Amino acid sequence: MTKRIVEIKRVKQYANKARAIGIYINNEKVDTIKDGETKSFELDAGENDISTKIDWCKTKPLKIESEENGTIKLELGSNLSGWKLLLGIYYITFKTSEYLYLKRE
Repeated sequence: MTKRIVEIKRVKQYANKARAIGIYINNEKVDTIKDGETKSFELDAGENDISTKIDWCKTKPLKIESEENGTIKLELGSNLSGWKLLLGIYYITFKTSEYLYLKRE
């Protein structure tokens, strides 16, 4: 069975600076990641769903096909930066799936 590595880099941001964000692979919590940290995980062959969660806010699952060996690089952060920090209550109440982002680098 081939393995593929997913590397998740959490950008340094003021929002959630002191808090860890949970990392989920196929709906199973595998670890947490802190501000500015980078972590790597092995994926099973085939399709994998990767998501992150802090409290009740989570990203939409990112589908990763892992058919060959190699590293997939992802970036994790909060959509609340700059003036959007003032919208924190709005995001955690009405836009819980948009509070965090997880995307390919």
